[in-house]
Amino acid sequence: MAQETQEIDIRMWCIRILKNWYWILLSCILFGAWGIYTYLSTTPRHTVDAKIMLRTSDSDAPLPQMEMLAMMGMGGMKQVEDEVAILTSRDILTQVVRDLDLQNEYRKKRKLRWEGQYPSHDLTMVYPETFLDTIKRTVRLQLKVRKNDYLVKVQYGQRWNVSRHKVKDITVPFETCAGKIAINFNKPLEKGDKYRVVTMPMLPAVDKYTQTIAASPLKKESNVIVISTSTDMPQRAIDFINKEIDFYNLDAVVDKNIMASNTAAFIEERLRLIEEELAAAESNLEQYKERNGIVDLITEAEIYLHEGSEYKKQAVEIETQLNLVKYIGEYVSDETNKNSLIPANLGIEDPALIALVTEYNQLLLNRMRVQRTATTNNPVLSQMDLQLAVLRENIISSINSISNTLAIAKENIDKQFGKIESMRYGLPSQERQFVEVVRTKELKEQLYLFLYEKREENALTLASTVMPAKVIATPQMNPTPSAPNMKMIAMICLILGICFPIGIIYLYHFFNNKISDDSKDLERRIKVPFGGVLVQNHHGEHVAVREGVNSASAELFRLLRTNIHFMLPPNTSNPVILVTSNINGEGKSYVATNMAMSLALLGKKVALVGLDIRKPMLAQYLNLPSQGLLTSYLSDSDYTLEDVTIPSGTPGLDILPAGIVPPNPNELLMGERLDQLFAELRQRYDYIVVDTAPVALISDTFQLNRVADMTIYVCRARYTTYDLIDFLNNVHEQKRLPNIVTVLNGVNASKAGYGYGYGYGTSKR
Repeated sequence: MAQETQEIDIRMWCIRILKNWYWILLSCILFGAWGIYTYLSTTPRHTVDAKIMLRTSDSDAPLPQMEMLAMMGMGGMKQVEDEVAILTSRDILTQVVRDLDLQNEYRKKRKLRWEGQYPSHDLTMVYPETFLDTIKRTVRLQLKVRKNDYLVKVQYGQRWNVSRHKVKDITVPFETCAGKIAINFNKPLEKGDKYRVVTMPMLPAVDKYTQTIAASPLKKESNVIVISTSTDMPQRAIDFINKEIDFYNLDAVVDKNIMASNTAAFIEERLRLIEEELAAAESNLEQYKERNGIVDLITEAEIYLHEGSEYKKQAVEIETQLNLVKYIGEYVSDETNKNSLIPANLGIEDPALIALVTEYNQLLLNRMRVQRTATTNNPVLSQMDLQLAVLRENIISSINSISNTLAIAKENIDKQFGKIESMRYGLPSQERQFVEVVRTKELKEQLYLFLYEKREENALTLASTVMPAKVIATPQMNPTPSAPNMKMIAMICLILGICFPIGIIYLYHFFNNKISDDSKDLERRIKVPFGGVLVQNHHGEHVAVREGVNSASAELFRLLRTNIHFMLPPNTSNPVILVTSNINGEGKSYVATNMAMSLALLGKKVALVGLDIRKPMLAQYLNLPSQGLLTSYLSDSDYTLEDVTIPSGTPGLDILPAGIVPPNPNELLMGERLDQLFAELRQRYDYIVVDTAPVALISDTFQLNRVADMTIYVCRARYTTYDLIDFLNNVHEQKRLPNIVTVLNGVNASKAGYGYGYGYGTSKR
């Protein structure tokens, strides 16, 4: 049963939509016109993209220890995502925007489109010297060239400070809501030309390009980065991406130079100290020779040094590493170097310490980049400071561990060397002291030469200018526009053109609580037989049924008459037919009048009784000379039926209009005179049609239940509400009126016709 109801609803909606096909067609035409306008007024957008590859040198290659640290979550490997973040950072983009003067955007009206002008533009905005650096809100300017002057509209901000100006010479600064501005011409302007200029503060301008410029790895674990954007000014996008890559490379070179310069300064300081120590060692050797009169102990010393050369070499190397680690430890422990890079490339052989120093320097460089555009209380900076402190502690701990290890190694070497030293105990004391002085001098020379070599290597690093990003695909514009998409616009317009009117129809019927013109809407809701439909009375005629008239209204009343005839209870003679409704305005008096007229045209004797005694309308409908005396008949036994009956002028039809409104209408209808009245009417007339009061407002009509045979219940399309239909069903279930038949009045003539919506004694229960 539910499935059957659903199928009926779907069919109803399909019919309802098809009946409104012209609205759907009109909607498709309007949305189609909107789509064409959108396509013609939208400046074509193109995709511009480029590819760069991050260079990796041998020095940048990750060590096995660094890979282990990365697996432990301590970093150490260069991440492409980090470089993407640097490439699209606000600092880089700010430099690009400032270099290309992208705070100003120029557009010219061409037909329906506002086309961007880049790199050349017809005019140039002239602001005060510090305006672009101090501007707080966006300035929007519209310029129209007229015959003798210029019409300028300036908006400062989003919704406030709008000013209009008629300017004869706009090259001369004039006052606006944004301050004094002027406009210089780069080419002669013509009458009718229209321009738009948008000047943004630096931060919103940078944010705009941050949202439009995208950078991402080409593939997972790939060093290739794809930079792309979609724009209506392709050349601007090409220049932007090229500048972005240039500033990224420059930023990386600056970072490299900072590290190399810091290392160079560190080496220079240590070379100065070692040089002083070496000079002192050489001076001690000379003084020793002079003091002891030694001419040539070189041969004997060389013999001794040759025998212990391997041990001395190892001892020197260990001593060098100890000094380097000591220097690094002192540098890191110094609080004044807290925010300085740790010198690198000094020749430290411990890979774990190298990894920690590399990670520390990289994190510190990243912090410097973030600090350029971030506030002091930025949580990212706080997190970086915490990571740097942890790394610094790890470096100090690693240095202490390395120092202990080297000290143990040196102690072992010294033991081995001690055995050889014991062999020279027999030598004169002079010789032993001489060898010690020579050994100290050679140690200082070795350390000096080592640091000098590292200084040269660092100088080469500082002099090299290899860019970290190699362009493997220059910025190129895709010739096929990415927008506007004609197929997409057409599809959207078609969908909107169809769905919009259907949605309106659905919403109208969803929120509408009134019976529609479709009789099936009423039939689905009522629990009584449905008698038929009556068309809307547009001409204000109260009598639609006349002899010789074949109008649609007259014919529908004839069909209703036939349906009523078959719906009357069997063996009913001289029936009394009540005509009522829920409320005023549904057309019960109109239906009663024309129903009586239709029965009279059959040659029957018909009495039309006006028992809506609170608001009588029959006399007005039929243009009767008086209001009648029916209420007088009911209240006074001296009145006879002849006294209250008025001929209608139509053969066979008499009218009993209501009289003066009594003070007690309900009690009047409960009296015996009412029963006497209808007994007499049944003897004289074939049909008695009674115009009664609306049942949803007053209870008068229910008093006539005892004298009636049938009730015609009038509902009106687009007027009767669904809750009144529920009231009708309750009246039927409670049997407060006899043999109810429902009639739908006021249907649009185009939706009514022969055979339309008629029921034959059927009901939906």
